[in-house]
Amino acid sequence: MANQPKKYTKFVAAAATATLVASAIVPVASAASFKDVAETNSHAVNIEALVEAGIIKGFEDGTFKPGQELTRGQVVKMLGKWVEKQGFEIPADFATKARFTDVAVDAKDQELVKYAALVADTGVFNGSNGALNAGGKITRENMALVLDRAFKAINETSLVELAAKIEDVKVADLATAKAEAREAIQSLRDLGISVVENFNPKNTVTRGQFASFLNKTINTSVELTVKEAVAVDAKTLNVTLSDDSTHVVALEKALEANEATKVTFTIDGKEYTATVTFKVEAPKVMSVNIVDGVTVEVKFSEAVLKSDINNKVSIQGTTLDTASLSEDGKTLTLTSDEAINVKDAAVVVEPIRTAKDRLVKTAKYVSVVTYKDEVAPSIVSVKAVTKGKATDAVVVTLSEKATIGSAKINGTDVAADKIKVEGKTVTLEGVTVEAGKSHTVELFNVVDTAGNKSVKASKAFEVTVDTVAPTATIEAAGDNAILVTFDKAMNVESVTKALVNGIVKDELLGAVTSDTATVVEKSDNKQFLVELKDNAVFANKDSRTFTVVLGGTMTDALGNKFAATTKSVTLTKDAVKPVATGYDIIVDENGKVEEIVVEFNEALAATESDINFASIATVVNAEGKVDSTLNSLTGSVEKGSKKVTFKFATPVLVEGKLAVTFNKDLVTDLALAANKSDAFNMTFDFGTVKTSTEFKMDAGSFDTTSADTIKVTFPEAVKGGAVAGSATDLANYTLDGKALTGATITISADNKVATIKLAEGTITADNKTAVMKVSNVQNLAGTKTVKAYEQTIAVQDTKAPELTSAVIVDNATIELTYNEAVLPGASFASDFSLIVDGQVAEATLATATPVAGKENTIRVTLSKEVNFSLVDTVAVKVIGNASVTDKAERKNAQKLNIEVKAK
Repeated sequence: MANQPKKYTKFVAAAATATLVASAIVPVASAASFKDVAETNSHAVNIEALVEAGIIKGFEDGTFKPGQELTRGQVVKMLGKWVEKQGFEIPADFATKARFTDVAVDAKDQELVKYAALVADTGVFNGSNGALNAGGKITRENMALVLDRAFKAINETSLVELAAKIEDVKVADLATAKAEAREAIQSLRDLGISVVENFNPKNTVTRGQFASFLNKTINTSVELTVKEAVAVDAKTLNVTLSDDSTHVVALEKALEANEATKVTFTIDGKEYTATVTFKVEAPKVMSVNIVDGVTVEVKFSEAVLKSDINNKVSIQGTTLDTASLSEDGKTLTLTSDEAINVKDAAVVVEPIRTAKDRLVKTAKYVSVVTYKDEVAPSIVSVKAVTKGKATDAVVVTLSEKATIGSAKINGTDVAADKIKVEGKTVTLEGVTVEAGKSHTVELFNVVDTAGNKSVKASKAFEVTVDTVAPTATIEAAGDNAILVTFDKAMNVESVTKALVNGIVKDELLGAVTSDTATVVEKSDNKQFLVELKDNAVFANKDSRTFTVVLGGTMTDALGNKFAATTKSVTLTKDAVKPVATGYDIIVDENGKVEEIVVEFNEALAATESDINFASIATVVNAEGKVDSTLNSLTGSVEKGSKKVTFKFATPVLVEGKLAVTFNKDLVTDLALAANKSDAFNMTFDFGTVKTSTEFKMDAGSFDTTSADTIKVTFPEAVKGGAVAGSATDLANYTLDGKALTGATITISADNKVATIKLAEGTITADNKTAVMKVSNVQNLAGTKTVKAYEQTIAVQDTKAPELTSAVIVDNATIELTYNEAVLPGASFASDFSLIVDGQVAEATLATATPVAGKENTIRVTLSKEVNFSLVDTVAVKVIGNASVTDKAERKNAQKLNIEVKAK
């Protein structure tokens, strides 16, 4: 608030234990000396405490008058003194600015003037219609309110908030209090400040009573909170609590530098939580993490230079694509074309210049990593953008690269030819979604590169309207190419028509021969590469600065136009030979080697023909003898790739370590003056092949042969019967997350097919994407367990509709209501009995018609009228099931032997 008083360091809240210097407080008397306050007085202890704290005092005649009714002015003074002693200053303008209309700044009672200003500015006292009414008596309900407000001003939490965690203690007359005071009254009772069952809200308060109320309020303890937590080092905090006490806390886990981190710690047996940042000045790599099957994140202690990030990160056995930098410059993201599966692989991050100072580099980072992707893909975000009111293109970003089985938007199937998948990005077209509305996308059977499957993934989204023009930056891509990066996905045709030969100019603005720009794969149409074709570029200089003309005919994917401009870029001659940085061994599910990939530190030129491994390498085994195990490998290099991939025609079992010497000139880089590799050595560690303890289900292992039967086909013979890991154990299956209660399972003669017969009523609605799951089933030998497998299957409603009520409309008509939507058939009378006073009536339920607006109700006409006013009981019983079915695809007939009383 505008006049909020200043607050200095607080004293201890408990007045009864406060130590105050004599010069600060000089009480008129102590409680013991009050001639009208006996030691046996129930308020004596509290009066004594407040007198010693200088908050309350007696009269000049040596009395305290504990039974005298308390005035509002006296309450203002006492609360004002308490608030003041807790660190709040008397407002500087108390003598010039009145807070209440009936308390003049020049009033004789200046003590009242200053404390009235303090309690008004802290929100303790509000007054009535601007007046304080200092001489008026204060009611108990108003006392409860001001005590709560004063406690809130001092402790930053109210009595009401403090008591919220406590079960309410009975206040018999709480309803007689005014509404705004009830919570405060209840809190006094819950916290033990009030000890009587009847609070008497409208009564006045005596001086003795108020002394007890106030001192108990002062001594009510407030749960301590963390006021400040500062990281001294990665594992030590200096913590200040809300009572200003300080503590040194040792953390079990080291903090990541320059990252806001939520930590939990214990002080004096109580657990606290705080968010702290351990600040580190020296730039360095904080962590390298594989966040999904194909993505690597490198986090830095401070922002790094975007133009210096390429070819700086390598993981042994993994090929990483072009790096991208986060907006804050602290996170470098790289992706792999294949699922990352490495063990004790070397991780190297070369020094990178910082954005703050180009002369300062991060320290070289070297570590090891072991990783295998076993997490199913999920939806990270959904994007739908338009310049107008709607769009028919929705872009879904997955947590990792994956394939998609099918998709729905707002429950509508997306046509298979309208689903486009590229890496982590799924583009869905053909279903119109409008701006300003909420929509839902569903993806089914989402499978990542490692084979992990999400049977169903969904996410809500809205359409964004975008009319902003795109912008671009350029940078060198090697010594013979320029990378143009836009801030938005672009219309590829408009960019390739604009970025053609002639847009690159030399220092004298002469044209430099170049190819038409090509879009960079996996860049979401944001990056385009312009390759130079002039081999004389570095004839006289090793460094050249070019100007690139970016025309105004380019547009983004939505049609927003790019503003024409020019940008400069410096290219430096590449004279460095490509160097091998690591290798990866690809094996099949049986541990046999399929491929060996040798990685290099830069993009390579494509090989003109296959590389014969035996002609370019010599292999020596652990015994020091020449080994021919790898001789049948053939290798190849794709243009722009950083790896040589050697493949066996059929997988080969290889174990142990093999030392390999590669001849020079194995690979060539993409520099204008091509550089070839030197000879180098590597040791391939194939390890020892381990026997698998699990087996995988083949795709499509579940088959719904009929509405109530599911067949499960296993890839090998499995257990059956009453044994652990049995394929006939109901506990090993679920359908849409639910147990198959009441189902029966039989196993085929070859123990490969389990047939599940569902119990009647298991399926309550038609569902083309029900999720079936099997787990814990063992092979016949008991040496392998099936890897949990899920698949969507189409199931039909098998539950019979059930009659739930009958309502008499008139003497010739009855309405029957079911537990689901139903259809009446032609023959009707033979399926029902009308029972009147316990006897089957001559009248039958002859014909039936649906009731408009009530899919679960049918109106039945009787074969003859019945005077229902003359009978005691009427009931309808189902005795046949030919005439009423549900609306499911299977048309389930109604449940028999159901009898309901008619109303």
